[in-house]
Amino acid sequence: MSEEEAWSFLSEHKILVVATVSSDGKPHNTPVWFLVRGREIFFRAQGYKKKIKNLAANPWVSCVVEDGEKYTELRGVMIEGKARVVEDASLRDSVIKDLLARYRGERNTVEMPVEWRKQFEVEPREVVEVTPLKVVSWDNRKWLKRK
Repeated sequence: MSEEEAWSFLSEHKILVVATVSSDGKPHNTPVWFLVRGREIFFRAQGYKKKIKNLAANPWVSCVVEDGEKYTELRGVMIEGKARVVEDASLRDSVIKDLLARYRGERNTVEMPVEWRKQFEVEPREVVEVTPLKVVSWDNRKWLKRK
């Protein structure tokens, strides 16, 4: 994919798998809802989550979005970069607003247990900004067009 195609692909998808590095050097992968702004990626998570703790000690991340079932359909974008918890309140609030708007209707909390909902809805969350340092993409569908 071209750079523009890669960023468009990211913007069109809803699940980003983020890999952080644990204190023992092992990778930790987790899916997150995310937001693309320009050439930056944002997501949020509770401060007690492993990904947030890992980022406090080591800012390096790898992120991937992919789709396709058959080999000839596979496409995706992988990003290597550094992540940080956003401290600026204005940026943080703006990102949260946009994330909530993007995923409105995706989480049906009415189906969740009441006790879980009470706890989940009041938990504070950190906003994380991922600054890409390397972007790699693939689109196996393009091989079919070369014939």
